[in-house]
Amino acid sequence: FRGDGGPAAADLWLQAMEKILGAIHCPEEEMVTLATYQLLGDAEYWWGNTSLLMEAAYEEYTWENFKWKFLPKYFPETARE
Repeated sequence: FRGDGGPAAADLWLQAMEKILGAIHCPEEEMVTLATYQLLGDAEYWWGNTSLLMEAAYEEYTWENFKWKFLPKYFPETARE
């Protein structure tokens, strides 16, 4: 996922990641690492900055925290309606 393609592309990517991570029985503590490895371009840059901010705020790299950051950025609520 590069961060372009709009909300639909972001939603499809997130659903695909959850499907893949579930299929391989990925442990919770590795989900963010594996999913963010698939980010490229602007999305990779965004995650680099976001992860630094999370680290500074002592936020854990959980899947729920990742989605909490990812969704407003790439799939805002206005697009989910």
